[in-house]
Amino acid sequence: MMADDLGVEAKEAAVREVAKLLPLPELLQSIASIKADYIARQQVEQAQGGLESLSLSQKTIGQLRENFVDIEKLCQECQTLIENHDQIKLLSNARNNLNMTLKDVEGMMSISSEAAEAHDSLTDEKELVSTYERLTALDGKRRFALAAASSHEEEVGRLSEYFEDIDRTWETFERTLWGHVSNFFKLAKESPQTLVRALRVVEMQEILDQEVATEAAEAEGGGAVESVANPRKNAKKSASSRNLPQQKLKVQGKGYKDKCYEEISKAVEARFNQLLTELVFEDLKGALEEAKKIGEELGDIYDFVAPCFPPRYEIFQLMVNLYTERFIQWLRLLSDRANDMTNIEILKVTGWVVEYQENLIGLGVDDSLAQVCSESGAMDPLMNAYVERMQATTRKWYLNILEADKVQAPKKTDDGKLYTPAAVDLFRILGEQVQIVRENSTDVMLYRIALAIIQVMIDFQAAQRQKLEEPASEIGLEALCAMINNNLRCYDLAMELSSSTLEALPQNYAEQVNFEDTCKGFLEVAKEAVHQTVSVIFEDPGVQELLVKLYQKDWLEAQVTEYLVATFSDYFSDVKMYIEERSFRRFVEACVEETIVVYVDHLLLQKNYIKEETIERMKLDEEVLMDFFREYISVSKVENRVRVLGDLRELASSESPDSFTLVYTNILEHQPDCPPEVVEKLVSLREGIPRKDAKEVVQECKEIYVNSLVDGNPPKAGFVFPKVKSLSASKGGLWRKLT
Repeated sequence: MMADDLGVEAKEAAVREVAKLLPLPELLQSIASIKADYIARQQVEQAQGGLESLSLSQKTIGQLRENFVDIEKLCQECQTLIENHDQIKLLSNARNNLNMTLKDVEGMMSISSEAAEAHDSLTDEKELVSTYERLTALDGKRRFALAAASSHEEEVGRLSEYFEDIDRTWETFERTLWGHVSNFFKLAKESPQTLVRALRVVEMQEILDQEVATEAAEAEGGGAVESVANPRKNAKKSASSRNLPQQKLKVQGKGYKDKCYEEISKAVEARFNQLLTELVFEDLKGALEEAKKIGEELGDIYDFVAPCFPPRYEIFQLMVNLYTERFIQWLRLLSDRANDMTNIEILKVTGWVVEYQENLIGLGVDDSLAQVCSESGAMDPLMNAYVERMQATTRKWYLNILEADKVQAPKKTDDGKLYTPAAVDLFRILGEQVQIVRENSTDVMLYRIALAIIQVMIDFQAAQRQKLEEPASEIGLEALCAMINNNLRCYDLAMELSSSTLEALPQNYAEQVNFEDTCKGFLEVAKEAVHQTVSVIFEDPGVQELLVKLYQKDWLEAQVTEYLVATFSDYFSDVKMYIEERSFRRFVEACVEETIVVYVDHLLLQKNYIKEETIERMKLDEEVLMDFFREYISVSKVENRVRVLGDLRELASSESPDSFTLVYTNILEHQPDCPPEVVEKLVSLREGIPRKDAKEVVQECKEIYVNSLVDGNPPKAGFVFPKVKSLSASKGGLWRKLT
């Protein structure tokens, strides 16, 4: 009970003492320093106790020295006394042991003072290397002392306690050392000498670890030495060497170099912590600013940090890798929320990637390594979102324009050419997309945009083709002419965009982009629109009314072909004003071809016998058509197309089987796909040809046709007979007869 009371009183007294020391709340901050003073006082008291013990030991040693002098004096006096030889030998051994003891005690006495000196030097950054050397020397003395006392467990225990100060000093030293390494960025700029000293310590410890490992390996034999010096070669050693106990070959060092890399990695991790855990989720603008700030630090690392490290550490490359890995992690986190980001925000992110790459290249990093961020795939969701939105927006826009074209009249240029704004507006938008990405994004992004633009052009062409599937009369002549001009303009604009885009792309990406075929697609659409324009003419009710009369009475009386070309002339004057000259020539050629197809089709469909007056009218048709069309295109082009009418006229006017086969052979030279069906039809329309001769002519022509085929097909396709409707209806029956 009394002891409890005393404990309470002691506690209260202690509280009062603390209250005296800390009368104000502000002084609570000094608790840590008071605690440190308390610990220091304890250490001082312990040191004083140790010094008192050493002093007592020194006094005892002095007495021993005096005794030793007396003993030596006695030995000298008695050295001639043979009978005391044994005692003299004992005294001599005692003397030697005393000398050794004196040296050991002196060494032990110096350990405490050296440890104190090492501890005191920790406060001076300039003494970092000296402190390390002192501590390393103390470690050597400790090993020697513990080895000497290894046979006495009690002494080993007492010595270990005595050396605890060394361990504590080592801990403090290493905290200081790794603190310097972790603070490498700041130290490299403000106190590079301190960082260099810290790295020198790391190097010294690595050398020491290697020496210790070599000594340990030598103790195991030559094979072990080789295994330490050349660990790769050790993998190929003989079975006897492989059987050496691995634990004997493995010598544990401090691993300062690995620890150095670890501390650097931790420092980088801490530097990116806010970016990866807060800003990436909360503030994109702040995240971009922070990323830019961090990326620019690599310049200081190159200028200030790298020179402090030994070259073999390749510290700058390590830092580039560490920074890039974490930036990729940041980009992946951003990509996870790509759907929540606007296109402008995505471009800001890709713009930062471009700046980071250019910064690395400016610092001498290889292009392929500098582009790791953009080519890692981390940005794929961002690029996908951007490209998909761009395609969707553009598609919606041009579909609306095409719908508007149906109800709005085309515009006219000063010289009367028709157009709609769709072509120019489409490529203005596409060009802007390329320019934006070129200025704000990566090569990969530009490559993706190039592919997306190609797809947009393909889709735009498909949308126009779908429109062309409507009846030509419903589309209208002016709308078709505007479409022709638009697609020619699209081709020119597409080639310009292709050229500028491919120039901006690196060669490895440019080789994977094929603009040419897509650009030609616009010419194909224009060509289809030209044919539809021709269809407008032939679907005209007035033209239809004339065509129905072909090879009939009105035709024989010159009331069809002459009226037809007059109608053509009216249309041609409008079309020539509406479309470009190059397209107009194609239009005329298409009109000639369609006219020939219609004339041939009606010839084979009509039921009247072919008479002399029919042949004469057919010849007049050829002349009328030649005279009309050669005003618009070259004579040779007209002749090449009208020739088939002359060939059929000659075939229809043949008088003998031989002349039929001869003319048919000539026709096949110009129109290899003219089937013998044509001969069969024309022969059937001739009066006065015996049935037997007609059958013989048709059979011979079938054989001529079959022999002209190459791999079962005509050598080439012409512009007439594949389009003749009367032939396609009965083609199956013909081939059944031939086979």
